[in-house]
Amino acid sequence: MAQYLRLLKYALPYRGRIAISIGCLLIASLLNALSVASLQPVFDGLFGGEGSRQLLSLPRALQPLLGDWVARVQGFLRAHQMSVLTFLAWFLLAVLLAKAMVNYVSVYLMKYVAERVMADVRDDLYGHLHSLSLGFFLRRNTGEIVSRVTADVDALGAAVTDLLRNALREPFTIVGLVILLFVIHWQLALASLLIFPMTVIPIVNFGKKIRRRGTRVLERRAELSTLIQEGITGIRIVQAFGMEEYERRRFRAKNSELFQAIMRIVRVDSLSSPVMEMLEAVGIVVAVWLGGYLVFRGELTPGAFMGFLGALASLYVPIKRLSAVNNNIQRGMAGAQRVFDVLDQRPEVAEHPEARQLPPVNETVTFEQVGFAYEPGRFVLRDIHFQAKVGEIVAIVGASGTGKSTLVNLLPRFFDPTEGRILLDGVDLLEVTLASLRAQIGMVTQDTILFDDTIANNIAYGLSTRGGTARIQEAARLANAEEFIRDLPDGYETRIGEKGVRLSGGQKQRIAIARAILKDPPVLILDEATSALDAEAERLVQEALERLMRNRTTFVIAHRLSTVIQADKIVVLEDGRLVEMGTHPELMAARGTYFRLYQNQLQEA
Repeated sequence: MAQYLRLLKYALPYRGRIAISIGCLLIASLLNALSVASLQPVFDGLFGGEGSRQLLSLPRALQPLLGDWVARVQGFLRAHQMSVLTFLAWFLLAVLLAKAMVNYVSVYLMKYVAERVMADVRDDLYGHLHSLSLGFFLRRNTGEIVSRVTADVDALGAAVTDLLRNALREPFTIVGLVILLFVIHWQLALASLLIFPMTVIPIVNFGKKIRRRGTRVLERRAELSTLIQEGITGIRIVQAFGMEEYERRRFRAKNSELFQAIMRIVRVDSLSSPVMEMLEAVGIVVAVWLGGYLVFRGELTPGAFMGFLGALASLYVPIKRLSAVNNNIQRGMAGAQRVFDVLDQRPEVAEHPEARQLPPVNETVTFEQVGFAYEPGRFVLRDIHFQAKVGEIVAIVGASGTGKSTLVNLLPRFFDPTEGRILLDGVDLLEVTLASLRAQIGMVTQDTILFDDTIANNIAYGLSTRGGTARIQEAARLANAEEFIRDLPDGYETRIGEKGVRLSGGQKQRIAIARAILKDPPVLILDEATSALDAEAERLVQEALERLMRNRTTFVIAHRLSTVIQADKIVVLEDGRLVEMGTHPELMAARGTYFRLYQNQLQEA
């Protein structure tokens, strides 16, 4: 129930449209009952025998109050049979047309509300994803996250549509027809509707099964989405290693699992209709037998009998539809549960309620006995303690897996230290706002992240104001990117494709450097920024990096130690601990871990 209420909160801003739609549903239900009720006057008033006294089967207590009014009306109807028949035909047509119009208004408004709710949920979900810490994304596949924003929200939207439209409409219709049945003959109505409570049992049971199985379907869709995402982004590796058939088999297996999960829902969904029809058949058979018996005894007119059967047959249509609606809602609530699971995730890196703005960094960056563990008790960093002064270049070196990237990821608070603290100009990072902290840190990484946008927008990414064409071009010039940009078909307005796929590795790195130059941060992180480049590209990138590092506190992670010789300070990590620190000459003279790493690289070269 809590999830239903939570979902309905998204519909509250549109309660005006919902109210109009419900009003239309009520009118449609009344018109539906009126169209069915008009059958009895047609049969009894126009085609009934001379002894027929009733236009409607009213309760016996009311009949004496009408006096001979029924007889006079009946005489008028027989005297003007064709005129009355024509009028009733046009009246019935008008009622049905009016019903169609109000149904259109109701459906349109409810569909509008459902689509708005879906759009609002997507906005909230996508916005919330960007508030979560990096750890959340490390624990989940990209395809699964995409599936939550797309397939799960679509499933949720189907639930909203049925919840606001059909789940409201069908009860109105049912109530109107039940009232009509009791007006015609309450004893017959009571006998015919004894089977009615039994329809609740399959509706509830089928709904529970579909909700459980709907969750499995969404999980299989997420797995398939992950497989597709990996296969497309890694297409070069797939083709280079001749693994096309292997990927096809993986896809077929996952697709088959999805198919089986869907068919488990289809089996339940398909069963609900015949079960409801069997219950409907029992009710109608009871009504036919008892109704016919009452007609033979003269307690019910043929017209009332026909009207009763028409109302009863019409009653089971919304009941069956309500069963299908419940199935759809349960499928959608499976999606809602997965969406709300993400919305309920809290960021691991939280901003303190009284966090303050970080002043411009102009003195030191200090790591005090910093330790970090991704999982409790399994530390990847322990007792890291050093200080970097403004304008210094600090190189962080060590073998693979020693925690170099983890260490620099603590600086912009992608993660918080498990032990110790990090200070900027003596201010603990936990005491400042994330926005003011990250505004003063620039990053250039090995895995360059660019967006399917123009080069100009990629360079200006992250600035509240785009900074103007002149500043963008100056940043590109300093990053050694201006020459290749001008050779592109549309220059700075050239779209570079997903992840910058239309650019070379060196070109992408220089765009990322231009982005950092334009941001002009006092603290800079370079994480393997020149790896995997050829000699010429590395030369151009290195020149750009040297310009970028001027007058900034720079943390450099480099696999090739030859690129960090000029660093003001070299921090050496081993097994997550700081084992050495100094300049290149000092560390070479110490003949410790750094000396060994450097000698090994010379021998490999």
